[in-house]
Amino acid sequence: MPATNTKHGPPPLRIRQRRDFLAAARGVFRPMPCVVVQMRKRADNGPARVGFTVTRKIGKAVVRNRARRRLREAVRLLPREMLRPGHDYVFIARDATPTCDFTTLMQQVRNALKKLNAGKGHVSRPRAKGGKRSLSS
Repeated sequence: MPATNTKHGPPPLRIRQRRDFLAAARGVFRPMPCVVVQMRKRADNGPARVGFTVTRKIGKAVVRNRARRRLREAVRLLPREMLRPGHDYVFIARDATPTCDFTTLMQQVRNALKKLNAGKGHVSRPRAKGGKRSLSS
């Protein structure tokens, strides 16, 4: 059972299914030097959910796990009011995530969430179906 921090409340619910990650990818996002945050509004008004993604481009398993742990801790330390009910948030690690200063990582996560909650995110581009791109000559 996850530890409960009395100052910050219980940890937010986790996104675990691929379809929820893909739905968040179609929402708005905010890139920062150490992390990318994606957000989508769900149809319900349930508690906020969070997910974490670290690709193999970041490094081997030890480095990826370190990046994931750092992102989880940064989200755990956030004030709960930064994560809006009825929204999904996905935190994507970047190359700098495992090595950047933790206070810098925390500040970037906070700034990204403030901008997304204020409606200042970038709308994701539609992805090509089937992975094929048309070449224009």
